[in-house]
Amino acid sequence: MKKDEWTIDTGARRDSSERLAAMLNQSFAGLSGSRGEGPWELSPEDGRVRCSLTIEKGREDFCGKTGIVLAEFIVSEREPILLRQWMNKNYGTRSDPVEIDVMISEAIGLLDGDTAGDDGSFYGRARRIKRWGQPFAAFLKENGFIHLEGFLRFRLKEYLTEVKEAAETAVEERMMDRQYKEFMSLLQSMVEWQEVRVQAVHVLHSGGHAFKLFDEKMQPLDKEAWMFEKTPDEEKRGHDEQEEESLLVSRLLAASPRQLYIHTHDPEAQVIRTLMGIFGERAAICPDMPT
Repeated sequence: MKKDEWTIDTGARRDSSERLAAMLNQSFAGLSGSRGEGPWELSPEDGRVRCSLTIEKGREDFCGKTGIVLAEFIVSEREPILLRQWMNKNYGTRSDPVEIDVMISEAIGLLDGDTAGDDGSFYGRARRIKRWGQPFAAFLKENGFIHLEGFLRFRLKEYLTEVKEAAETAVEERMMDRQYKEFMSLLQSMVEWQEVRVQAVHVLHSGGHAFKLFDEKMQPLDKEAWMFEKTPDEEKRGHDEQEEESLLVSRLLAASPRQLYIHTHDPEAQVIRTLMGIFGERAAICPDMPT
């Protein structure tokens, strides 16, 4: 019976091809090569990974399992390289290498999902490997040679698009985070250097973005902006929460209190953490709600 033969060209360095051969042989532990170490061998001449077997039954299963390994190899070996190439090209090679590494990690997290199983593996990652293993398996079933770089470029364009979108999202989130920190730093400087106008302001937080502002005598801070609550019309329009937060911060900066007392039952709310970050030592959380 004629032997089935497959050749895989990783288009990468020899050590990368060695890792692929090891992954393939580990997946086919029940089969034996010429040296008893598995059916796949790394050619010393051209660095390609080869397999030659006589398969009477189960050829489709063999190709399916090989496809899964190739997808796992691409996801674990090539994906970080693809992300780095894209970020260096579009974000700038002069950027902080540590920041690039962080964004790559964040992009991989977006691709894999953040829900881990009992064994620590990510469900999203397993689904992706299974999904992208299918086109590899179908190709190997009909062809004896595959060039991984060419296959990625011409037959897995959807995968490349997925990786690119994750990279774009990671960069966008990192830029937004940087801008937020710079803005917070600016506001902190304003609080530190501006003149104190009132001795104390009490912020009554009744949940969400509903706030009332009072002075040290528990009188409304002013007639125009002492209350931040959604009106029925704003509820219907979906009033922008960021706009509400900005209005609250602006009013408190204008008041420039020596002390800021925040009365809330939800100290972990984002808007509360924002106020604590801006006013620093001037601000204090008060769990009681004055009447």
